[in-house]
Amino acid sequence: MAGYSIEEKNDIEIEEGNENVKNEIPFDPNDISINIVPRTIGQIVDMLRYGEILIPSYQRLPNLWSEKKKSRFIESLMLSLPIPLFYFDESEDKKWRVIDGLQRISTLEHFIILGDEQNQETKTISGNKQPLILQDLEFKTEFNGKKWSNLPRDVQRRIETNQVTINLIGKGTPDEVKYNIFSRINQGGEELTAQEIRTALFQGYRIDFIEKFVSDQTDAGKSFLKATNNSVSSKRQDDLDFATRFLSFYLLGYEEYEPDMDTFLTKGTKSIPTEPEQQEKILGNFQKAMDLSYNVFGKDDFRKTERVKFKFINKPLYEIISVKFAKLNHLQQEKLMQQKKNFRNDFSQLQQNDSFWDAITTSTASKDKVKKRHELFSDLLNKYTV
Repeated sequence: MAGYSIEEKNDIEIEEGNENVKNEIPFDPNDISINIVPRTIGQIVDMLRYGEILIPSYQRLPNLWSEKKKSRFIESLMLSLPIPLFYFDESEDKKWRVIDGLQRISTLEHFIILGDEQNQETKTISGNKQPLILQDLEFKTEFNGKKWSNLPRDVQRRIETNQVTINLIGKGTPDEVKYNIFSRINQGGEELTAQEIRTALFQGYRIDFIEKFVSDQTDAGKSFLKATNNSVSSKRQDDLDFATRFLSFYLLGYEEYEPDMDTFLTKGTKSIPTEPEQQEKILGNFQKAMDLSYNVFGKDDFRKTERVKFKFINKPLYEIISVKFAKLNHLQQEKLMQQKKNFRNDFSQLQQNDSFWDAITTSTASKDKVKKRHELFSDLLNKYTV
Protein backbone atom coordinates (compact mmCIF):
# COMPACT_ATOMS: atom_id res chain seq x y z
CA MET A 1 0.00 0.00 0.00
CA ALA A 2 1.16 3.53 -0.72
CA GLY A 3 0.55 6.85 0.98
CA TYR A 4 1.97 9.54 3.21
CA SER A 5 1.76 9.61 6.96
CA ILE A 6 -0.68 11.97 8.61
CA GLU A 7 2.26 13.55 10.39
CA GLU A 8 3.85 14.36 7.02
CA LYS A 9 0.85 15.75 5.16
CA ASN A 10 -1.92 16.18 7.75
CA ASP A 11 -4.33 16.05 4.85
CA ILE A 12 -7.44 14.55 6.49
CA GLU A 13 -9.91 16.81 8.25
CA ILE A 14 -10.53 15.76 11.83
CA GLU A 15 -14.16 14.87 12.57
CA GLU A 16 -15.01 16.88 15.65
CA GLY A 17 -17.83 16.41 18.13
CA ASN A 18 -18.17 12.66 17.64
CA GLU A 19 -16.94 11.91 21.15
CA ASN A 20 -20.48 12.71 22.28
CA VAL A 21 -22.13 10.41 19.73
CA LYS A 22 -22.82 7.20 21.62
CA ASN A 23 -23.89 3.72 20.62
CA GLU A 24 -27.69 3.76 20.80
CA ILE A 25 -27.98 -0.05 20.78
CA PRO A 26 -25.60 -1.32 23.49
CA PHE A 27 -24.70 -4.99 23.51
CA ASP A 28 -26.25 -7.48 25.91
CA PRO A 29 -23.91 -8.03 28.89
CA ASN A 30 -24.95 -11.69 28.80
CA ASP A 31 -23.09 -12.00 25.49
CA ILE A 32 -19.75 -11.36 27.21
CA SER A 33 -17.74 -14.56 27.51
CA ILE A 34 -14.36 -14.16 29.20
CA ASN A 35 -12.71 -17.05 30.98
CA ILE A 36 -9.81 -16.71 33.40
CA VAL A 37 -7.25 -19.32 32.40
CA PRO A 38 -4.15 -20.03 34.54
CA ARG A 39 -1.01 -20.97 32.62
CA THR A 40 2.73 -21.08 33.16
CA ILE A 41 5.34 -19.34 31.03
CA GLY A 42 6.48 -22.78 29.90
CA GLN A 43 2.98 -23.62 28.64
CA ILE A 44 2.78 -20.30 26.76
CA VAL A 45 6.12 -21.03 25.11
CA ASP A 46 4.95 -24.52 24.09
CA MET A 47 1.85 -23.04 22.46
CA LEU A 48 4.10 -20.62 20.56
CA ARG A 49 6.31 -23.47 19.34
CA TYR A 50 3.35 -25.39 17.96
CA GLY A 51 1.66 -22.43 16.29
CA GLU A 52 -1.27 -22.38 18.73
CA ILE A 53 -0.84 -18.66 19.42
CA LEU A 54 -1.50 -16.28 16.51
CA ILE A 55 -0.49 -12.68 16.00
CA PRO A 56 -3.09 -10.46 14.27
CA SER A 57 -1.50 -8.22 11.62
CA TYR A 58 -2.50 -4.85 13.05
CA GLN A 59 -0.26 -1.85 13.49
CA ARG A 60 1.18 -2.42 16.96
CA LEU A 61 3.77 -4.87 15.68
CA PRO A 62 5.78 -7.43 17.63
CA ASN A 63 9.42 -6.78 18.47
CA LEU A 64 9.01 -3.08 19.35
CA TRP A 65 10.69 -3.34 22.75
CA SER A 66 14.38 -2.49 23.06
CA GLU A 67 16.86 -5.23 24.00
CA LYS A 68 17.13 -3.64 27.45
CA LYS A 69 13.36 -3.70 28.03
CA LYS A 70 13.14 -7.31 26.88
CA SER A 71 16.01 -8.24 29.19
CA ARG A 72 14.36 -6.54 32.17
CA PHE A 73 11.14 -8.48 31.46
CA ILE A 74 13.09 -11.76 31.52
CA GLU A 75 14.76 -10.62 34.75
CA SER A 76 11.32 -10.08 36.30
CA LEU A 77 10.54 -13.72 35.51
CA MET A 78 13.83 -14.80 37.09
CA LEU A 79 12.77 -12.93 40.22
CA SER A 80 9.24 -14.41 40.11
CA LEU A 81 7.74 -10.93 40.06
CA PRO A 82 4.07 -10.64 39.03
CA ILE A 83 3.48 -9.60 35.43
CA PRO A 84 0.35 -8.03 33.87
CA LEU A 85 -2.61 -10.01 32.54
CA PHE A 86 -2.62 -11.42 29.02
CA TYR A 87 -5.69 -11.11 26.81
CA PHE A 88 -6.33 -13.67 24.07
CA ASP A 89 -9.22 -14.21 21.68
CA GLU A 90 -10.16 -17.84 21.02
CA SER A 91 -10.69 -18.44 17.30
CA GLU A 92 -12.94 -21.06 15.75
CA ASP A 93 -10.02 -23.50 15.34
CA LYS A 94 -9.30 -23.09 19.09
CA LYS A 95 -6.07 -21.20 18.47
CA TRP A 96 -5.48 -18.07 20.52
CA ARG A 97 -4.97 -14.63 18.98
CA VAL A 98 -2.99 -12.11 21.04
CA ILE A 99 -5.03 -9.08 22.00
CA ASP A 100 -2.94 -7.60 24.81
CA GLY A 101 0.56 -8.74 25.74
CA LEU A 102 2.12 -8.86 22.29
CA GLN A 103 5.51 -7.46 23.33
CA ARG A 104 5.80 -9.94 26.20
CA ILE A 105 4.85 -12.82 23.91
CA SER A 106 7.39 -11.85 21.25
CA THR A 107 10.05 -11.41 23.96
CA LEU A 108 9.47 -14.97 25.18
CA GLU A 109 9.89 -16.17 21.63
CA HIS A 110 12.98 -14.05 21.08
CA PHE A 111 14.67 -15.28 24.25
CA ILE A 112 13.48 -18.83 24.95
CA ILE A 113 12.56 -20.29 21.57
CA LEU A 114 15.34 -18.70 19.52
CA GLY A 115 17.79 -19.26 22.37
CA ASP A 116 17.00 -22.99 22.54
CA GLU A 117 19.83 -24.71 20.69
CA GLN A 118 17.71 -27.87 20.46
CA ASN A 119 14.97 -26.08 18.53
CA GLN A 120 16.43 -24.09 15.64
CA GLU A 121 13.71 -24.74 13.04
CA THR A 122 11.10 -22.46 14.59
CA LYS A 123 9.28 -20.03 12.29
CA THR A 124 9.15 -16.86 14.36
CA ILE A 125 6.20 -14.51 14.77
CA SER A 126 8.31 -11.48 15.68
CA GLY A 127 10.71 -11.43 12.76
CA ASN A 128 13.76 -12.01 14.94
CA LYS A 129 16.52 -14.15 13.47
CA GLN A 130 18.99 -14.25 16.34
CA PRO A 131 18.27 -15.08 20.01
CA LEU A 132 18.02 -12.34 22.62
CA ILE A 133 21.25 -11.81 24.58
CA LEU A 134 20.50 -10.45 28.04
CA GLN A 135 21.86 -6.99 28.81
CA ASP A 136 21.53 -4.16 31.36
CA LEU A 137 20.10 -6.45 34.04
CA GLU A 138 19.57 -4.67 37.35
CA PHE A 139 19.74 -7.51 39.88
CA LYS A 140 20.79 -10.69 38.08
CA THR A 141 23.85 -9.03 36.58
CA GLU A 142 25.75 -12.32 36.44
CA PHE A 143 23.54 -13.29 33.51
CA ASN A 144 24.37 -10.28 31.33
CA GLY A 145 25.64 -11.53 27.97
CA LYS A 146 23.80 -14.85 28.35
CA LYS A 147 21.18 -16.41 26.11
CA TRP A 148 18.58 -19.01 27.14
CA SER A 149 20.77 -22.05 26.54
CA ASN A 150 23.53 -20.53 28.72
CA LEU A 151 21.33 -20.22 31.80
CA PRO A 152 21.59 -22.79 34.62
CA ARG A 153 18.73 -25.27 34.57
CA ASP A 154 17.35 -24.05 37.92
CA VAL A 155 17.02 -20.52 36.50
CA GLN A 156 15.35 -21.83 33.35
CA ARG A 157 12.93 -23.81 35.52
CA ARG A 158 12.12 -20.74 37.63
CA ILE A 159 11.22 -18.80 34.46
CA GLU A 160 9.18 -21.64 32.96
CA THR A 161 7.14 -22.25 36.11
CA ASN A 162 6.09 -18.63 36.58
CA GLN A 163 2.31 -18.47 36.81
CA VAL A 164 0.48 -16.05 34.52
CA THR A 165 -3.18 -15.15 34.31
CA ILE A 166 -4.92 -15.12 30.94
CA ASN A 167 -8.28 -13.58 30.12
CA LEU A 168 -9.57 -15.68 27.23
CA ILE A 169 -12.41 -14.16 25.18
CA GLY A 170 -14.66 -17.09 24.20
CA LYS A 171 -15.13 -17.98 20.55
CA GLY A 172 -18.92 -17.55 20.81
CA THR A 173 -18.65 -13.90 21.80
CA PRO A 174 -20.28 -11.62 19.14
CA ASP A 175 -17.88 -9.49 17.13
CA GLU A 176 -19.46 -6.24 18.32
CA VAL A 177 -18.85 -7.31 21.92
CA LYS A 178 -15.24 -8.26 21.14
CA TYR A 179 -14.71 -4.83 19.58
CA ASN A 180 -15.96 -3.16 22.76
CA ILE A 181 -13.75 -5.35 24.93
CA PHE A 182 -10.71 -4.59 22.77
CA SER A 183 -11.43 -0.87 23.02
CA ARG A 184 -11.79 -0.96 26.79
CA ILE A 185 -8.51 -2.81 27.42
CA ASN A 186 -6.71 -0.66 24.86
CA GLN A 187 -6.06 2.19 27.29
CA GLY A 188 -2.32 2.19 27.89
CA GLY A 189 0.75 2.90 25.79
CA GLU A 190 0.16 3.59 22.12
CA GLU A 191 -3.53 2.92 21.72
CA LEU A 192 -4.80 1.05 18.69
CA THR A 193 -6.98 2.94 16.26
CA ALA A 194 -10.55 1.77 15.68
CA GLN A 195 -9.52 0.34 12.31
CA GLU A 196 -6.57 -1.54 13.81
CA ILE A 197 -8.98 -3.19 16.24
CA ARG A 198 -11.30 -4.16 13.37
CA THR A 199 -8.32 -5.59 11.49
CA ALA A 200 -7.48 -7.68 14.54
CA LEU A 201 -11.09 -8.87 14.75
CA PHE A 202 -11.64 -9.81 11.12
CA GLN A 203 -8.43 -11.48 10.01
CA GLY A 204 -8.96 -13.50 6.83
CA TYR A 205 -10.94 -12.88 3.65
CA ARG A 206 -12.60 -9.68 4.92
CA ILE A 207 -9.36 -7.81 5.60
CA ASP A 208 -7.79 -9.26 2.46
CA PHE A 209 -10.71 -7.82 0.50
CA ILE A 210 -10.55 -4.41 2.18
CA GLU A 211 -6.85 -4.11 1.37
CA LYS A 212 -7.64 -4.42 -2.35
CA PHE A 213 -9.43 -1.04 -2.20
CA VAL A 214 -6.26 0.83 -1.25
CA SER A 215 -3.36 -1.26 -2.53
CA ASP A 216 -1.16 0.11 -5.28
CA GLN A 217 -1.12 -3.44 -6.68
CA THR A 218 -4.81 -3.34 -7.72
CA ASP A 219 -6.65 -1.18 -10.25
CA ALA A 220 -9.15 -0.10 -7.61
CA GLY A 221 -6.35 0.83 -5.22
CA LYS A 222 -4.56 2.84 -7.89
CA SER A 223 -7.77 4.76 -8.55
CA PHE A 224 -8.20 5.44 -4.81
CA LEU A 225 -4.63 6.69 -4.49
CA LYS A 226 -5.10 8.98 -7.49
CA ALA A 227 -8.44 10.33 -6.27
CA THR A 228 -7.04 11.08 -2.81
CA ASN A 229 -3.74 12.42 -4.17
CA ASN A 230 -1.80 9.76 -2.22
CA SER A 231 -2.61 11.67 0.97
CA VAL A 232 -4.36 9.02 3.07
CA SER A 233 -1.85 7.32 5.33
CA SER A 234 -1.38 3.58 5.58
CA LYS A 235 0.77 3.94 8.71
CA ARG A 236 -2.10 3.60 11.19
CA GLN A 237 -4.48 2.01 8.66
CA ASP A 238 -6.29 5.25 7.82
CA ASP A 239 -6.53 3.98 4.26
CA LEU A 240 -8.27 0.79 5.41
CA ASP A 241 -10.63 2.94 7.48
CA PHE A 242 -11.62 4.87 4.33
CA ALA A 243 -12.23 1.61 2.47
CA THR A 244 -14.27 0.22 5.39
CA ARG A 245 -16.39 3.36 5.52
CA PHE A 246 -17.24 3.03 1.84
CA LEU A 247 -18.03 -0.68 2.17
CA SER A 248 -20.26 -0.24 5.22
CA PHE A 249 -22.46 2.45 3.69
CA TYR A 250 -22.44 0.72 0.29
CA LEU A 251 -23.49 -2.66 1.72
CA LEU A 252 -25.81 -1.60 4.55
CA GLY A 253 -27.10 1.75 3.33
CA TYR A 254 -27.28 4.97 5.31
CA GLU A 255 -30.89 4.10 6.20
CA GLU A 256 -29.56 1.34 8.46
CA TYR A 257 -27.08 3.61 10.23
CA GLU A 258 -27.23 3.62 14.01
CA PRO A 259 -24.62 5.43 16.11
CA ASP A 260 -21.84 5.19 16.78
CA MET A 261 -19.72 5.17 13.60
CA ASP A 262 -17.24 2.54 14.83
CA THR A 263 -20.05 0.14 15.69
CA PHE A 264 -21.57 0.67 12.23
CA LEU A 265 -18.22 0.06 10.50
CA THR A 266 -17.77 -3.12 12.51
CA LYS A 267 -21.18 -4.34 11.27
CA GLY A 268 -20.25 -3.31 7.75
CA THR A 269 -17.01 -5.28 7.87
CA LYS A 270 -18.88 -8.30 9.15
CA SER A 271 -21.32 -8.06 6.21
CA ILE A 272 -18.65 -8.40 3.48
CA PRO A 273 -19.79 -11.21 1.16
CA THR A 274 -17.72 -14.35 0.70
CA GLU A 275 -18.58 -14.92 -2.99
CA PRO A 276 -15.74 -13.78 -5.32
CA GLU A 277 -18.24 -12.59 -7.95
CA GLN A 278 -19.93 -10.25 -5.49
CA GLN A 279 -16.61 -8.99 -4.23
CA GLU A 280 -15.39 -8.23 -7.75
CA LYS A 281 -18.59 -6.34 -8.53
CA ILE A 282 -18.22 -4.17 -5.44
CA LEU A 283 -14.55 -3.55 -6.16
CA GLY A 284 -15.32 -2.64 -9.77
CA ASN A 285 -18.03 -0.19 -8.72
CA PHE A 286 -15.67 1.40 -6.22
CA GLN A 287 -13.01 1.85 -8.89
CA LYS A 288 -15.56 3.51 -11.23
CA ALA A 289 -16.61 5.80 -8.38
CA MET A 290 -13.01 6.85 -7.73
CA ASP A 291 -12.36 7.49 -11.41
CA LEU A 292 -15.61 9.42 -11.84
CA SER A 293 -14.99 11.50 -8.75
CA TYR A 294 -11.49 12.42 -9.90
CA ASN A 295 -12.79 13.30 -13.36
CA VAL A 296 -15.48 15.53 -11.88
CA PHE A 297 -13.59 17.21 -9.02
CA GLY A 298 -9.90 16.79 -9.88
CA LYS A 299 -7.61 17.77 -7.01
CA ASP A 300 -10.60 19.02 -5.01
CA ASP A 301 -11.85 15.44 -4.71
CA PHE A 302 -13.53 14.81 -1.32
CA ARG A 303 -12.54 18.28 -0.12
CA LYS A 304 -14.59 21.28 0.93
CA THR A 305 -14.31 24.14 -1.54
CA GLU A 306 -16.28 26.72 0.45
CA ARG A 307 -15.81 28.41 3.84
CA VAL A 308 -12.30 26.95 4.28
CA LYS A 309 -8.74 28.21 3.99
CA PHE A 310 -7.16 24.76 3.64
CA LYS A 311 -8.72 21.96 1.59
CA PHE A 312 -8.37 18.81 3.68
CA ILE A 313 -9.93 15.50 2.71
CA ASN A 314 -13.28 15.32 4.43
CA LYS A 315 -14.45 11.82 5.41
CA PRO A 316 -18.19 12.58 5.26
CA LEU A 317 -17.76 13.96 1.72
CA TYR A 318 -15.75 10.88 0.75
CA GLU A 319 -18.50 8.73 2.26
CA ILE A 320 -21.39 10.23 0.30
CA ILE A 321 -19.54 10.78 -2.98
CA SER A 322 -17.93 7.35 -3.14
CA VAL A 323 -21.12 5.46 -2.26
CA LYS A 324 -23.52 7.48 -4.45
CA PHE A 325 -21.15 7.45 -7.44
CA ALA A 326 -20.56 3.69 -7.04
CA LYS A 327 -24.30 3.08 -7.41
CA LEU A 328 -24.66 5.01 -10.66
CA ASN A 329 -25.02 2.99 -13.85
CA HIS A 330 -23.00 3.71 -16.98
CA LEU A 331 -25.63 6.00 -18.53
CA GLN A 332 -25.98 8.00 -15.34
CA GLN A 333 -22.21 8.44 -15.12
CA GLU A 334 -22.12 9.73 -18.70
CA LYS A 335 -24.91 12.22 -17.97
CA LEU A 336 -22.99 13.53 -14.97
CA MET A 337 -19.76 13.90 -16.93
CA GLN A 338 -21.52 15.89 -19.66
CA GLN A 339 -22.63 18.44 -17.05
CA LYS A 340 -19.77 18.20 -14.60
CA LYS A 341 -19.04 21.94 -14.57
CA ASN A 342 -22.61 22.80 -13.59
CA PHE A 343 -22.63 19.94 -11.08
CA ARG A 344 -19.45 21.25 -9.43
CA ASN A 345 -20.93 24.72 -9.20
CA ASP A 346 -24.12 23.38 -7.61
CA PHE A 347 -22.06 21.26 -5.25
CA SER A 348 -20.22 24.39 -4.11
CA GLN A 349 -23.59 26.04 -3.56
CA LEU A 350 -24.72 23.04 -1.52
CA GLN A 351 -21.84 23.68 0.85
CA GLN A 352 -23.33 27.12 1.49
CA ASN A 353 -26.40 25.34 2.85
CA ASP A 354 -26.06 25.46 6.64
CA SER A 355 -27.74 22.09 7.17
CA PHE A 356 -25.42 20.33 4.72
CA TRP A 357 -22.37 22.13 6.01
CA ASP A 358 -23.20 21.15 9.57
CA ALA A 359 -23.73 17.52 8.48
CA ILE A 360 -20.18 17.27 7.08
CA THR A 361 -18.46 19.34 9.78
CA THR A 362 -19.64 18.75 13.36
CA SER A 363 -20.85 15.61 15.15
CA THR A 364 -20.81 13.90 11.79
CA ALA A 365 -21.45 10.45 13.29
CA SER A 366 -24.87 11.38 14.67
CA LYS A 367 -27.82 9.69 13.00
CA ASP A 368 -29.46 12.97 11.92
CA LYS A 369 -26.25 14.29 10.33
CA VAL A 370 -25.64 11.07 8.40
CA LYS A 371 -29.22 11.10 7.09
CA LYS A 372 -29.08 14.79 6.18
CA ARG A 373 -25.88 14.68 4.12
CA HIS A 374 -26.92 11.57 2.21
CA GLU A 375 -30.34 12.93 1.38
CA LEU A 376 -29.19 16.39 0.31
CA PHE A 377 -26.39 15.03 -1.85
CA SER A 378 -28.77 12.49 -3.43
CA ASP A 379 -31.20 15.29 -4.28
CA LEU A 380 -28.43 17.19 -6.03
CA LEU A 381 -27.13 14.14 -7.87
CA ASN A 382 -30.60 13.19 -9.08
CA LYS A 383 -30.89 16.54 -10.90
CA TYR A 384 -28.05 15.45 -13.19
CA THR A 385 -28.54 11.70 -13.49
CA VAL A 386 -32.28 10.92 -13.49
